[in-house]
Amino acid sequence: MKKIIYLLLFLSSPVFAQLSINSDISILQAQSDEGNPEAKFFLGALYYSGSGVDQSFEKAIELFQEASKAGWVSATYNLGVIYSKGRGTDVDTTKALSYYKKAALGGLDRAQHVYASWLRDGKEVETNPLESMEWFKRAAVQNYGPALIEVALGYENGLSGRRDYREAVELYRQARSHDDGSDNLTFYTATYRLGVLYLKGLGVEQNKRKGLKFIKDAAGNGIQEAKKELAKVSQE
Repeated sequence: MKKIIYLLLFLSSPVFAQLSINSDISILQAQSDEGNPEAKFFLGALYYSGSGVDQSFEKAIELFQEASKAGWVSATYNLGVIYSKGRGTDVDTTKALSYYKKAALGGLDRAQHVYASWLRDGKEVETNPLESMEWFKRAAVQNYGPALIEVALGYENGLSGRRDYREAVELYRQARSHDDGSDNLTFYTATYRLGVLYLKGLGVEQNKRKGLKFIKDAAGNGIQEAKKELAKVSQE
């Protein structure tokens, strides 16, 4: 009898759907056949990754679609990723947008962040920075790290409704709390932006030494904007 102990289904990087289950596959299949949307979602993940079953993108997509129709929002999000990336099917950004929006309306933070990004960038939809920021805020309220950074940037440039550097500082600090070993991009992006604010004394008492340290830390961990900022500072 095949056992599933722990499964990570990476559909997109750095965004991913995390699955954890301890169950017999035959039981999971039976639950899926009975219409259980959670079972369909997990079983779809297994078929997608080929964990414990023969890999079948077609079967995975079918199960995700069934779970999505039953209201399982993570399955809806996964379909958005699949169609936007062309994982196991042709790229279809129109379908992807539809699934992302549906998952965002269902309250899934990472879907709200992706949908907001598409609105900001005008991808398959007319550019709408104000609506985009509202969706970023919805995800940020759920403490979703990348969205916290977007809203903080909005307070820096005024797109969050007003220019408020102190609020930006607090949000960057909140985003840095995501340093759990799995979200270094969020941590070091927030570190870089905090460094800039310390360097300029915006929203915090000016501290050039601390600002440079933060920027150097971010640059040393792959944040390209931080590297550019260091080069600019060195020329001043």
